[in-house]
Amino acid sequence: MSQISKLIFAGLLAAAVSAPAMAASVRVELGGSVEYNAVQGGLSGVGTGDRAVMSFIVDSDNFLNSASFPTRGYRIDLKSFDLNIAGVHMKLEIPQAGSGDAFFVLRDNDPGVDGFFLSLGTDDRVPLALRIPGLEPAHELEFGRTFSVDTTLHSLNILDAVGKYGFEDMASYQWTIGRFGNYGLEVSYETITISAVPEPSTAALLGLGALVLLGAKARAKRPARPAEQG
Repeated sequence: MSQISKLIFAGLLAAAVSAPAMAASVRVELGGSVEYNAVQGGLSGVGTGDRAVMSFIVDSDNFLNSASFPTRGYRIDLKSFDLNIAGVHMKLEIPQAGSGDAFFVLRDNDPGVDGFFLSLGTDDRVPLALRIPGLEPAHELEFGRTFSVDTTLHSLNILDAVGKYGFEDMASYQWTIGRFGNYGLEVSYETITISAVPEPSTAALLGLGALVLLGAKARAKRPARPAEQG
């Protein structure tokens, strides 16, 4: 790669890194396996050990702070939500009860522990309404994962929480589907992964840098022209 190409790429990378922080889409994905299932409809064939994956998107700038606790709820893009258990895909009801919103809530030293949970608000875990194929009434989806320490999260900014969390410092977890507080299906929690989706401008800059590199490599491989005869 020529010195000029190196300088161009370095400049683009520096611009991407030094760009001011902006709101970002954040993908949350949870993984686990079914402990037991008594729910019928589309879930009637699901058994112990079947894989469960839940995912959704939130906006780092679209949140609601609790007025009473050190918690912050990020509004879930309801259309992005998917709960896949053994190939059965389930969606949240749109809109949800009350305000119509569903939140992914962060807890930072609340008190003495950190954690994540799903809820209709920011203070307590209120079940979300989940649609199960083949069943008419909505079911209650609950999820919560608590750390036994208050040092896992360092703020209520979800971008500071980007990473993968397994069983470290586990205090408690709950991942259930049921009705009226009775749990018909329970998932054994395994992981939660929080990842920021690259900003379009940053992706474009890095993509342009890649094109510069490809162009430099192509020029390097091009055979030299034979010297002209006088």
